[in-house]
Amino acid sequence: MSLGFSHDNGLPPVPEGMHGAGEPQQGGGLTLWKDQRQNGPKETPFVLACVLCVAGALSAASVPSLACLLMGFGALCAGAGRGRGAHALIAAGTLVACGIGGAFIGAGAVPDALIVGALSLGSALAVEKGRMRPGVACAIVAITAAAQIGSAAASAMMAGTRVGDSFIEVLVSNLQALEAAGVDASSRSLVEWAVRTFWPAAFSTESMLEFLCAFAGTGLAARRLRSRRVECPDFGLFDLPLWVVAVFVAALAGCVAWYTHQDTFGNVVLMVSGNALLTVRYALAAQGLAVLVWHMRNRKTPAFAARLAILAALYLEVQFIVMSVVGLLDIWSNFRRLPRGEQRHAIQDEPKQD
Repeated sequence: MSLGFSHDNGLPPVPEGMHGAGEPQQGGGLTLWKDQRQNGPKETPFVLACVLCVAGALSAASVPSLACLLMGFGALCAGAGRGRGAHALIAAGTLVACGIGGAFIGAGAVPDALIVGALSLGSALAVEKGRMRPGVACAIVAITAAAQIGSAAASAMMAGTRVGDSFIEVLVSNLQALEAAGVDASSRSLVEWAVRTFWPAAFSTESMLEFLCAFAGTGLAARRLRSRRVECPDFGLFDLPLWVVAVFVAALAGCVAWYTHQDTFGNVVLMVSGNALLTVRYALAAQGLAVLVWHMRNRKTPAFAARLAILAALYLEVQFIVMSVVGLLDIWSNFRRLPRGEQRHAIQDEPKQD
């Protein structure tokens, strides 16, 4: 199995649903994906799955979020349980369709469409192989954001500008809105400095949203894979690997070093460290939400109350980064008593049992 712990080690029992094809879950309906093979929707035909995947690929440059949802769904439905040849054909067809759809908009849109297609295909493959762990999810988002920044930088270089300039243009075009909001000249200069420094965070945010759409598509697909077993992750057991924590510590140290020695360290140090910190915050917030979901499920919180609690948690995160703090504390305190270190690796290496 990919992650879990035994029932005889003094720890709370593992919530069912670790492999997606297990028994239906109880406890407030907080499970991401229940077993739907008995009463769920019919299995999606291969041809329809391919059509949805191609439709998403053609719209990757214009509506990337919807495209990720369709490609994640179609790629998993079409490829689950099939050989490498089928996977290669699905991937090739999807990427070609992404290129064609991007070319209709313009040559500059082709790389972005291909990046969206690669993200969706990678997410579907990771879910199918049972490898969609928190570290893999973070890596997919980070690689996608880096690729999008590289594509934007190349386009800006060919146009003789810089990526940050496009964000400044948007800011300048909305000066009247800023003035109406009571932002004076000194504050506008501060806003402009912040935009020039933290514009890469916009790409990491976009990558995260696209990944969530692709992941949602694979979740919908998993419900329809009746004859093909797919191991689906349980969000309540979301637990960040140590390398993400190391990135957080390094980014925080970089920000502190810049703040205390601004004359020594240039703005590049703040740009790299600050944007890394903003990106890792999303992962920490996810860990905090996972702690909330895990505890509500163990206490069998009613579904309506659980949804209200999650909405409240999201509000507190946006306003006061509460869930990020909870996630950071959970990394050190392990509120859920999840297996970590050697114990986690031993469990992950256990042979799967049907």
